[in-house]
Amino acid sequence: MKILVFAGTTEGRLLIEALLNMNKLFVCACVATEYGKEILEHEPAENFEIKTGRLTGEEMESLIAQGFDWVVDATHPYATVVTENIKEACEKTKARYIRLLREKTNFGSDCVFVENTAAAADYLNTTTGNILLTTGSKELESYTSIYNYKERLYARVLPMEQVLAGCSALGLSGRHLICMQGPFSQELNKAMLEQLDCTYMVTKDTGTEGGAYEKYQAAKAAGATLVVVGRAKQEAGLSLTQVIETVTGELKEPEPAEWFPMFVNINDRNIAVIGAGKIARRRIETLLKFSCNLRIVSKEIPEEIKQLVQNYRNRNERAGQNRSVELLEKEFEIADLAGADLVLAATNDRKLNQHIGIQCRERGMLINVADAKEECDFYFPGVIMQGSLIAGVTAQGKSHSLAKKGSDAIRHAWKNIE
Repeated sequence: MKILVFAGTTEGRLLIEALLNMNKLFVCACVATEYGKEILEHEPAENFEIKTGRLTGEEMESLIAQGFDWVVDATHPYATVVTENIKEACEKTKARYIRLLREKTNFGSDCVFVENTAAAADYLNTTTGNILLTTGSKELESYTSIYNYKERLYARVLPMEQVLAGCSALGLSGRHLICMQGPFSQELNKAMLEQLDCTYMVTKDTGTEGGAYEKYQAAKAAGATLVVVGRAKQEAGLSLTQVIETVTGELKEPEPAEWFPMFVNINDRNIAVIGAGKIARRRIETLLKFSCNLRIVSKEIPEEIKQLVQNYRNRNERAGQNRSVELLEKEFEIADLAGADLVLAATNDRKLNQHIGIQCRERGMLINVADAKEECDFYFPGVIMQGSLIAGVTAQGKSHSLAKKGSDAIRHAWKNIE
């Protein structure tokens, strides 16, 4: 199985580590920078590859089209453009997509919440005192609109040459730059706030993995106000544990199947169908496509079934065939089972279906009880016919909807077969 992970976050690294500890998996990790590659660096392995560099939408599409079983988006919760590009590339290539989400942090009401970076800068322009900025370097320029920012701002950024160069170009250098890789503990955050005499700390809601709660606790302890830049929108996705379970679920060895598919020659065999409701009608309609003899027994037989049988008889007569189809509109009696090779109990009466099953087993007759899989000797499958091709589909009595999906998929696949 091949897994493509767009990483660059703590949970992305944890996911990759977990996947590489499993057998039968090839993992390709995409990171935007060389620094991201260093953080992810793993012992050389045949089942692990790292691709470095920012990808365009077309490049993502080309990479995903190489045949990955799953594409996991473990990018930063604020990297909304990247996420949209990944989703679009997956849609175009029909690849299965999972978004690995960080849970939102439970901040207290004593925080200041703003919608975006511009709103954060506007708010801070109304304040005085030093500011510890922990939102990275990408949006640092927006904070240069703050009055006297070169003196008030202390930016915590990644220790990368291009980041340092960008900060310097904005007029931030020396002790106003803290170049470290997080996440950071509450104690270290508090120490920085006190050392730099900061009355404000700016963060994004980076979740537990990003150390957001530790920042909140540190700000409270240091007597500083935490300014939280909100996420653009609430996404749908899965937690780290859920992603691992979803991706690796297909690796589990399936339980031994109890039901073996067999094709039985029912030419000129006698099949009794007891009942004439919705389920019975579908099964009668299917059996009329085969060269068996039918006996249909029900207290009331709908006109729809009578018409199906009449049409069948007309076709038989034109073809010169002599198949027997009996319609017995009456209460069921044990005598109705006489001579039957297979029996389908499909009435709307649970007790009657159970009774028919017991009578069949006592007589050594194979029985299918429509409303009790545990009372069946055989399942009546979803039948797909295309020329000489015949398929029978069952979910082993566990899910009618799954069996229907399987039948529909085969029917679609066979549509153009001659």
